[in-house]
Amino acid sequence: MILGQFRRFDVQANVAFLLSLLSTAPFLAALALTIRNYNGDLIQIAYGSGSKFVPLLLGCLLLSMAPSFLGFVLGWSSAGQRRNDKSNRSWIGFFVGGLVLTLDVILLLAFWKLRLEIPLG
Repeated sequence: MILGQFRRFDVQANVAFLLSLLSTAPFLAALALTIRNYNGDLIQIAYGSGSKFVPLLLGCLLLSMAPSFLGFVLGWSSAGQRRNDKSNRSWIGFFVGGLVLTLDVILLLAFWKLRLEIPLG
């Protein structure tokens, strides 16, 4: 029953809209974690070897990438359809999902290039 309703483009538009907006919260959490640990003097993202910074950051990015990708794909799938009376939600899902997904990848690459593990002990 649910999958039958999911074939409708207006349902896909609503889901794309909600998933894309939902993906912004974990991205903002990952961005806040990165800004908190960024050291401007060293131009690196510093964290302790025993800290939970890396699993938290990667978890936030994963929780942001999955719904943003789904929102992007669903928005793309339903945006130009004639039977979709909520095409504005499709476009919002498409663009917000694509933007958040792009920013997630940029943040992940920035962390990978600028990371500095400080040994504790």
